[in-house]
Amino acid sequence: MWVQWVLPVLGAQAMVLLANWWHWRHRRLLVEEGARLRLSVSLLVPVRNERARLPQLVERLRRLQPAPPEVILCDDGSDDGSREWLQEHLPLHGEGDWISWFPAPPKPEGWVGKNWACYQLGARARGDWLLFVDADVWLHERSVLSLAHAISRHAQHPAVQLVTAIPTLQPQSLLIGLLKAMVPFSVFTLLPLRFAEEHPHRAFAFANGQVLAFPREHYLRAQPHERVRHAVLEDVQLARVVKSDGGQVRILDGRALFTANMYPTFAEAVDGFSKNGVAICGSVGGAVAVWLALFAVYLVPLLETVWTGWTGWHVAHYLLSSALFAVSEWMAGLPLWYGLLFPLSVVIGEGVLWRSIRWYWRGEVRWKGRAYRVSSASGRQR
Repeated sequence: MWVQWVLPVLGAQAMVLLANWWHWRHRRLLVEEGARLRLSVSLLVPVRNERARLPQLVERLRRLQPAPPEVILCDDGSDDGSREWLQEHLPLHGEGDWISWFPAPPKPEGWVGKNWACYQLGARARGDWLLFVDADVWLHERSVLSLAHAISRHAQHPAVQLVTAIPTLQPQSLLIGLLKAMVPFSVFTLLPLRFAEEHPHRAFAFANGQVLAFPREHYLRAQPHERVRHAVLEDVQLARVVKSDGGQVRILDGRALFTANMYPTFAEAVDGFSKNGVAICGSVGGAVAVWLALFAVYLVPLLETVWTGWTGWHVAHYLLSSALFAVSEWMAGLPLWYGLLFPLSVVIGEGVLWRSIRWYWRGEVRWKGRAYRVSSASGRQR
């Protein structure tokens, strides 16, 4: 039976997950109360077509306690009214207020929009640490303070040049949640976090682009966003830049401080993951290999029951697979019971990955009103 060959693969993933769960226990960010900022942190937010989110985003930024020295938003050529809203409700950067905004200069050829906006933000920020947060991330009012304390604890080693946090993944619907579940499942069952933090090889590089913090001195010297200007999926590439410079990354459990609310509709979620799917796998060939592996390990044993019926081997496969999905999802703030629906997660993920393969094979992805030419061999913009 095929399922007997698959179970050792699940066992290996379980060992990686167990090691990551143990490591994760020591990376949890807690809400700090009644303390002052130990570091000067600039909070930097790239904005592209976020008009519906801006009122709530700015309200949450104004409620940060204590207020960071500066919060800067950069509008990356929005065409949905975001720029007009910012003009009406926030002062331009440089006018003295602690929270401000500015429009990004026209994007040069070869730059991905988010990377260009982050590059502009980094050039204007003045804090000891530069904290880049996506516009669809909700921040706890003590989040900057708490992250600053965590940086003081976890980033004292001079080699630490990037701190990233994994937020709570908010499931706007069951289908979106099951699709999002593929991300923590892939990270926590396949990538040893200690290697991702300290091992120099680029294969172990990982960062979450929703929450990224760099020491300003290193950022200005290394210019990481400029070096990944072509990357459609920039976060892993940023981690690779850090490792290529001899640095280390710290990956923190940010569930208590940050909540990611990306993709309000299933159609947007499919487009977002289609944009990133091949880039995550490294190439179209890598994505095809991942597609086949997911099918062989998680779906073929279930299809096999049509011919053999449920055996003890198949029950073990279903229970172990459910446990792998459930624990990894819980580690990113998703419901544990999602694990029972892992076949649906895999089917949705396979469909989206195949769509991503088609996009990259034709050489173009589209996102937020922009088209990017990409290479099928590398998963990067060309």
